[in-house]
Amino acid sequence: MNHELGNLITREDIAALAEDEQLVLDDNVRISILEAMHSIDVQACPGSGKTTLIAAKLILLAQKWRSQHRGICVLSHTNVAKDEIIERIQHSKTKEAQVLLSYPHFIGTIQEFVHRFLALPYVRCNNTCDITVDNDEYAKQAVKLLSRKQFSWLRGTLNCLRNNEAREAFFKEIYHYSSQDGTAINIKTRPKSWKSDANFERAKRDLLLLKKYLEESGYFLYRDMYSLGQEVYKNNNAIINSLRARFPYVLLDEMQDTQKFQDELLCEIFPTNNDELVVQRFGDPDQSIFHGIGSEEANCSFNGKNRDDMDFLIHHSHRFDRQLSELIKPLSFNEIALESEISEKEIKRRSETYSAVGKFEHTIILFTKETCDKVVETFSQIVSTQFSNDYKKSKDFTVKVVGAVGNKIEPNAEQLKIGHYWIDFDKSKSTNSYQETSLIDAVRYCQRSVSIDWADKYNFLMSCILKLMKLSGKVDENDRYYSASTLRLSLSNNSNWESFRKGMFYLLDNPKATQRKIWCQVCSRFSDLLELPPLQSEAAAYIAFSEDVAITQLEPSEEKQCSTMLVSLKDNKIAHRDGFNIELSTIHGVKGETHDATLIVETKNHTFDLETMMPYLIGEYPCIAHPNMRLPEKPHSQRAFKPNKVFMRQLYVAMSRPKHLLCLAMDADRISQEQRILLSERGWHIKETELLTDCDSKIYQAPDKVL
Repeated sequence: MNHELGNLITREDIAALAEDEQLVLDDNVRISILEAMHSIDVQACPGSGKTTLIAAKLILLAQKWRSQHRGICVLSHTNVAKDEIIERIQHSKTKEAQVLLSYPHFIGTIQEFVHRFLALPYVRCNNTCDITVDNDEYAKQAVKLLSRKQFSWLRGTLNCLRNNEAREAFFKEIYHYSSQDGTAINIKTRPKSWKSDANFERAKRDLLLLKKYLEESGYFLYRDMYSLGQEVYKNNNAIINSLRARFPYVLLDEMQDTQKFQDELLCEIFPTNNDELVVQRFGDPDQSIFHGIGSEEANCSFNGKNRDDMDFLIHHSHRFDRQLSELIKPLSFNEIALESEISEKEIKRRSETYSAVGKFEHTIILFTKETCDKVVETFSQIVSTQFSNDYKKSKDFTVKVVGAVGNKIEPNAEQLKIGHYWIDFDKSKSTNSYQETSLIDAVRYCQRSVSIDWADKYNFLMSCILKLMKLSGKVDENDRYYSASTLRLSLSNNSNWESFRKGMFYLLDNPKATQRKIWCQVCSRFSDLLELPPLQSEAAAYIAFSEDVAITQLEPSEEKQCSTMLVSLKDNKIAHRDGFNIELSTIHGVKGETHDATLIVETKNHTFDLETMMPYLIGEYPCIAHPNMRLPEKPHSQRAFKPNKVFMRQLYVAMSRPKHLLCLAMDADRISQEQRILLSERGWHIKETELLTDCDSKIYQAPDKVL
């Protein structure tokens, strides 16, 4: 492959692109990555402009690509990352970039790649044409099959699962995988009635038979598609060879979140040591906090690499200034020497625009058992004091309180969770699991959620439209409920897709859409486009207009003469009387976000997470050398202290969210005087919470009728 793609991109090409697209591409690391036409692994720090760099690389390739039948394959872990890359290409001033959006090129998620090129062709070869790949629908069909006579024994043994919801959750975990003995099934949770070997063997036989019925009817789990892809790889070399011929250049984004089973399949199809292929992988192992979540393992081919194993390191960030980067970089598990790439001129502009005091004071809030519930209010005072009045009231102002452990507080247990800091916190109601009560509720939510990616808002609103169609009984020609893809196909066939799409953007972007008169007009138009039947009570209620339930008045009643600072809203939000909201979430829930101010509260999972990381917070570890293209051996590789990898990566993700203000909350009893001095020397401002009077500490609860 070197003879075909080697030296395809020159420094002159990069300089010309930077000028055309108004990009800053003048450092040796980024230029070397753009020039590289061999397989590489790149670790990119938070705020490094990774997506911009990937888009620039793709545009440079598009300018030089000449083959009409061989293309570039771009894969990501999530739709958000895929859509961001596509958006950059669509808005490129380089006209050649648009060719990347069509054959022979492919930009999509790993799941979409496996579906299109491996699993779906395999299924169709078995004469199954009407295919549904959806975990929810699969699980519902599985529960229905239990009513058949041949599954009566299986149905009886699953009676220990309380209801259909629990049974559906069980079936979502029953997927195929390849073993040495052939095809097997994963059983994550074994019911009590299967404890004996004989019962377990019978259960496996029944489950395999049930899955066979489902697959013959065209129902599959997302996870099953990878197992089918594995079958294709093992049994059909011609398809694998054709994929390698079709895609000589493969770019993988978000490698830190790619799961082990996904990575293993991709490594088999596109091996990084194949001279005929260019496989370039981008990610940040320091942010691989989803390792061990659920029943799947994270990859080790990328996340298992340390800094010396990476081909390139991008350690300069556009997100934070030098003061913040100095506080964050000791938490890099791979010991990346995070540095700010913000100019002094930009720092001055930020200070004049956003700050009320000239310089943000990154603060460690110390609390006691008696003042734990005053932490959020103390943080709100810090935010209110340090940010300018105009910026606090802007729609883009984003303030969040995050912690690692957010599940429900257990009575009489020794624990520390987000709920201890704010009693109204409910993990199930966080932004990433928001549940709308009506369509207009969903539209208002999308319009107000400034920290959520546009593509995520669009996908969420699309799911609400599909829910409306389902409630109205609207089905396709195969008597199935519509999916996003089948809806688009149907609307395109009727020349209504563009009108529908414009309507979606109008709902997402225009506050006037939720005014009573306009809402009725919009709903009428959507009903016509979707050809909805006359709406019954449930569907009619879902699409109906309702008044905005947002809090517009934060003043307490006249009987309450004392000052009220915070108002508890629904969905884990808190309104401050200065006009901004504070949202509470888990660290996993804010990964990939950017905030103006972030508070990280200490939680306990066996041990106290922030206390465990104290040697890094005070600068005792690590001793990071200044990075070059290849880094020297770690000077402290033989140290006795072993960090908690999970805590370290979680805290690194959380600390790298804010652009301006970072705060931590820790128990004062677990910090020594010496540690306080060291934290102050590193630039932390120390503030202790106070036990306020009953009047001052009163948190005003908005009445239910307002919420």
